[in-house]
Amino acid sequence: MGCLVIVNLLLRILSLCCLATSITILTTASSDMTVSSLFHKDVEVKFGFSDFYAYRYMLVCAAAGFVYSLLQTVFAIIQVKTGDCICDKLIHFDVYADKIMSMIVGTGAAAGFGLTVDLNCLPNRAMITVDFLNKENVAASFCLGGFVCTMISSFISLKIFKDDYLYEC
Repeated sequence: MGCLVIVNLLLRILSLCCLATSITILTTASSDMTVSSLFHKDVEVKFGFSDFYAYRYMLVCAAAGFVYSLLQTVFAIIQVKTGDCICDKLIHFDVYADKIMSMIVGTGAAAGFGLTVDLNCLPNRAMITVDFLNKENVAASFCLGGFVCTMISSFISLKIFKDDYLYEC
């Protein structure tokens, strides 16, 4: 059982790192460009992630997943050190909240990928730079990595829960 607890901790740390990277890339990506127009001299176009609802949703999902992963990493460290969870009530929280939070993070990644694909398919892509879309795509990829780590960790938590608490009765 000790091996599963250590793998669970490593997955929680990896999820935390993926979501922190996703948040960092997402919030720092912006685009500044000057567009010449027929009627105006030069128009300066600036936009960032906050100009698109799907990227804002991805940020909220990644931030919620980051806070949750931070909390669960602390619980996993305690579980590795002591060999037991803090209390029996947190076991149920651990099992069920993992599934819910991983789905939230997964929908955030899907929203980011979906908008990036849609913006790449626009006929007039001159206003949106490829560099901006690539950064947003990388942020969505890290968010997807956080989803995968959280989902695998939720299955491991369920296995630990079943082995430690259900079969003791």
